[in-house]
Amino acid sequence: MLNCDALQVSLGPFTLGPITAIAKCAEVTVVVGPNASGKTTLLRAAAGVLQPQAGTVSIGNRSLDTWPRGELSSQLAFVDQHIATDVPLSVEQVVSLARLRRSHTATSVRRVAQAMTALSLDELRHRPLSTLSIGQRQRVHLARALAQIEPNGVLVLDEPTAALDPDWSCRVWGLLQGFAHNGGSVLASVHDLPAASVVADAAWLIKGGQLVACGAQRDILCPELLASLFGVPFAALGEGLLPVPAWLTA
Repeated sequence: MLNCDALQVSLGPFTLGPITAIAKCAEVTVVVGPNASGKTTLLRAAAGVLQPQAGTVSIGNRSLDTWPRGELSSQLAFVDQHIATDVPLSVEQVVSLARLRRSHTATSVRRVAQAMTALSLDELRHRPLSTLSIGQRQRVHLARALAQIEPNGVLVLDEPTAALDPDWSCRVWGLLQGFAHNGGSVLASVHDLPAASVVADAAWLIKGGQLVACGAQRDILCPELLASLFGVPFAALGEGLLPVPAWLTA
C-alpha cells in the first residue's frame, strides 16, 4: 500500500497538492488528468524521485525517507514515461540492474529470467538497448521493475503502455492486474480511459495540481466527472459503460 498524506511539491510556478490518497494493496489505481495537470510530478514524488516540500509518502505505515535504500528498492519500483535509451547496456544487463542492491543469488537470477520471459525479451537479451524500438524499450524497463520488487511491493508507472501496440498494451495490463491481485499495489498514470475502465480497481482524478476525486473506478471514471475534468462531454459506451469523448459517438 502506498499512502500520500498532504503531499505537496513545488516546481517553479507549478504547485502540486496537497494530495491525500491511498493506492491500496491488491489494486490497480490509475491517475487520470489533462496534460500538465501534475500526474508525472505526483508519480515522481510518490516514488521518492522528487522531494516534497510538505507531507509524506509512506509504504504501509513507514515513510519513504526512513527506509534504507536497499530495502526500499525491494518494496518500490518506478518506471518513468521518459525512459533511458542511450545506456551502453544489453537488454539483459538493464533488467539485471533491478537486483544491483542485492547479492548475486539464485533468486536474483530467477527473478530476472522470469521478468524477461513475462515481457517476451529472451530473444532480445543480448541486443543493445539503444537498438530497440520505443515499445521494446518500454517492455525492458517494465521487466526491470517487475524483477526489482517483492510480490507485495508497489509499482509506480508513468504511462506504462503509451508506446505499446494494442496487443502488448493488453498483455502488460494483464501482467499488472496479476501483480496487484496477488498482493501488490500498482499506481499508474493513463490517458487510455477505456483501458483504465477495464483494468483499474480505483482511480485518482487530478487537475491543476489538485486531487479532484478518488475512489472506486466505477464511481470515478464516469462521464460526469470526466467531462468536468477535461472540459469536453463524455458518453458511456456499450455494456461496460466505457467512457469516451462524446464526439466519437455522434
